Amino acid sequence: MYQDYDNAVSEVKKYLAENYFSNSVIYSHLHCYRSFRQYLEENRIPYSHEEAVKWLNSNKLRWKHSKYKMFRLSHFQLNDVTENGCISNNSYVYEDSYNYKRLPEWCKLLLDSYLNHISNSFSKGYVSQHRIACSKFLIYINSIGGKNTGDINHINIIRYFNQSKHRTIQVKNIYNRSMRHFFQYLANKNMVPASLIYELDRFVIPRIIIIDELSENDRKAWINCLVQTPGEISATEYYFIAKELGDTYLNYHNYSKMMKRLFRKAWRELYVFLEANRLSYSYKAAEYWCFCLKNYTIQWKSYRRAIKLLEQYREYGDIKPDIVYSYKEDSINILPDWSRRLLLDFLSKKKKEENSASTISMYHSSCLRFLKFLEDKEIKCCDMINPMIIKEFHASDPHSTAEARNAYSVRIRGFLDYLADLGYVPVTLQMALTTECAQKTEIVDILTDEEITSVYSFKANAKNPMDLRNAAIVLIGLRMGLRASDITGMKLTDISWEEQTISVQQQKTDKFLKLPMPVEVGNSLYKYIMNGRPCVASDYVFISHRVPYSRLNTSCCHRALYKALGKEKNGFHITRKTFASLLLKSRANPDTIADSLGHSNNSTVLKYLATDGDTMRQCALSLKGIEINGGMLL
Repeated sequence: MYQDYDNAVSEVKKYLAENYFSNSVIYSHLHCYRSFRQYLEENRIPYSHEEAVKWLNSNKLRWKHSKYKMFRLSHFQLNDVTENGCISNNSYVYEDSYNYKRLPEWCKLLLDSYLNHISNSFSKGYVSQHRIACSKFLIYINSIGGKNTGDINHINIIRYFNQSKHRTIQVKNIYNRSMRHFFQYLANKNMVPASLIYELDRFVIPRIIIIDELSENDRKAWINCLVQTPGEISATEYYFIAKELGDTYLNYHNYSKMMKRLFRKAWRELYVFLEANRLSYSYKAAEYWCFCLKNYTIQWKSYRRAIKLLEQYREYGDIKPDIVYSYKEDSINILPDWSRRLLLDFLSKKKKEENSASTISMYHSSCLRFLKFLEDKEIKCCDMINPMIIKEFHASDPHSTAEARNAYSVRIRGFLDYLADLGYVPVTLQMALTTECAQKTEIVDILTDEEITSVYSFKANAKNPMDLRNAAIVLIGLRMGLRASDITGMKLTDISWEEQTISVQQQKTDKFLKLPMPVEVGNSLYKYIMNGRPCVASDYVFISHRVPYSRLNTSCCHRALYKALGKEKNGFHITRKTFASLLLKSRANPDTIADSLGHSNNSTVLKYLATDGDTMRQCALSLKGIEINGGMLL
């Protein structure tokens, strides 16, 4: 009964010996064949390769994986000898045909159609790999009562993914990739939702929200959101728009590969969410989805930005990367109606007076803090505001310096003055908010010689775009004394390479300033512009290195100084002070120093005198003739 089996075993043994396989390999093969023959004899079963595969699968979980692999190879080599008379192949496709044979007819027809579709384009091994993966999935669908392709849906795929066990995550990824191709084939024939191909991913599945499976409170929150904001367009139409945006306009606006990948991932996952819950797209629903993702991913804010870009594209036919959105509710809205209306009218008046955005912001925060204090004290109207309340508020000011307290007090007095003009409070009420006028004089803080050396060392070693930008910014501050606001506001047309000058309209004083450009500053600027600055159409010299490639804010200058020094200093303005101090030490005329700083007179130069230690020592007065007599206790 087993004569052919024994002959095939002898051929395998002969092949292994002739090809110098180790004794351990030969022993493992023979041990496998003896064990399997014993199994056949005990069950009175004739030999077949299918029976061998069944025996292997039944013992797979009991054996170590290394043993399973060796026994599997042994049987496939034995089958090769049985069918071909010799071992004709060094590698085998280990197909588990057991699941495929158990498939119901509708699953077999579906899978055979797919396998025939790919068989002409891919290798036999590739097709077999897909047969194994898809058979396992379809067996699961059948086990839960699936009757047709309608049961190949998002919820069942999520459940299959969570219960599917594999030896390694790499093997599971291979299986999932095969099934995604299968879903793509079915989606092309309109047999399953197209979003299924994006779902079977170990990073995506944990973030898919199924509303019906949420807790009662979370489900009610979603229902309220959906009731208030009915769907605007279908999920399919939404994703068509998202793909169009991702394929064309992100490239046009020079988004980085990382951001393009992130935005596309956000749009895909929202598409999966909408189809999994059979929802249409609306902005409010998408926004709430992003908010719910806070519990699943740290990238939820980038997802929210992706939704904003999509809304821009729907409205304008393009995107506007320079728009910055605020998602926090304005604290003004939590004020009582009487104080909220007064503050909004006051801020509107300041805007009409053409105050800058930063000034408006300062009025906003100052007055808001004052009105919140009034609310805490249960002040219900302007008639209840009295000097004692004003003084109590001023005493509670948390600022540690007189300058900071004065900055807030000035704005609040302006608000009280506005209320007085309206007749809501006495004209003299603002006088209850005192001003702290005590001034202090300190020695000007400048960079030390070692720190200046560090700046030049940083400049010499700058190679990447960010370092080139930082080096140029710090060198302009150190060698030309420009303020951070003037450096970030500098335009390409402000640089005259022929005259070797830089011209700026000072933002603080609105005074025009034209300064000679030192050679080292010019070289740093040239290196940055040619080798570091993004190639985009912007008038400004210093711009951000990612979309929207906008003008830098002044805090970037502070960070540039930190990078150059490798330690924290008290603001970028120290470079301007160092510049003035170096001019003074070089015996420059006070008027020249004032002109270089853009000051209207040279009185401001006096505060830099203390930084010139050598010259200050020459001013010391002798104490000869006024000595103290009689000892220290006199």
